[in-house]
Amino acid sequence: MPEINLQSQDGIKSVGATMRNIMENPKLQETFAKVKAEILADKEIKAFVQENQPELTSAIFERDLATVYEYYLQQKKAVQGENDVHPGYIPELLFVDHQIVVQYRATEDTLNLHNKLRVASRVQSIGMPKQLKGATMDDFAHADLGMTSAVIAVAQFIEEYVAEPNEFHQGLYLQGPYGVGKTYLMGAMANQLAVDEIEVMLIHYPTLAANMKEAINDPSKNMDDVRADMKTVAILVLDDIGAETDGSGWIRDDVLGVILDYRMQNGLTTFFTSNFSMKQLEEEHFAMSNRGAEPVKAARLLQRIMYLAREIPVSGVNRRLES
Repeated sequence: MPEINLQSQDGIKSVGATMRNIMENPKLQETFAKVKAEILADKEIKAFVQENQPELTSAIFERDLATVYEYYLQQKKAVQGENDVHPGYIPELLFVDHQIVVQYRATEDTLNLHNKLRVASRVQSIGMPKQLKGATMDDFAHADLGMTSAVIAVAQFIEEYVAEPNEFHQGLYLQGPYGVGKTYLMGAMANQLAVDEIEVMLIHYPTLAANMKEAINDPSKNMDDVRADMKTVAILVLDDIGAETDGSGWIRDDVLGVILDYRMQNGLTTFFTSNFSMKQLEEEHFAMSNRGAEPVKAARLLQRIMYLAREIPVSGVNRRLES
């Protein structure tokens, strides 16, 4: 059989045009007959023809032979491991309204990729470790004894929230030393909730505070959208609260206080991680500013945190030092 070059960037249209030229040119009738015989010898095409009898007549098949040939070429390419016109998709022959058409269906790998991208888009983060992207609740199947209560509480929260996402669910305030897994547990929770189509925002609070301060003098670092998202996102996680520097009290009062007040008033779940206990956060951190002690402002803010989250102490081996 003579070699026929039907490949071009125009894909289906070029295949159809070339086949019509072959069919209409008397000198190429023999070539056309061989192409048709080759196509009909294909097992999948033979099965397709048999499945659609008697509606699929010889006249319809010849009329739509260019479409069938396009399918045939794409199948051959796939077997040979070559790139096709639609990477990530496989062709299917369909017989619809007395017409043969080719439909491209996403492969399992493509579907998995699209699903991962959709899940990832539901988790926003600022200043969080990259390894959180791969965190799962299964990673805590053999958690240290000091993390057990937190893991159980997070698992229970996920189950209850997914069952009733429109109800207010109190978050958690995970308090404990560096490196025991507080942040990683929050990442695992976020990834699981994202699978259930729930949006989560993970914020490393010291990074946020630094960005907010820089934005005051740098218009290019507009943080308005971030603040708006922190107010309204379904679930907000503030990681490492208490590690930020805030001598003026501006971050405490005009950023954190406003955001937490909004979330409290609207029943939006909020999580926290910290090295401080709630009592320490109030007395040793929030109450201190360069203007002196401000216990009333600190107490007011802590009341919001206590409404939004339940404190759970955690402990264990510092995994950062181990790795």
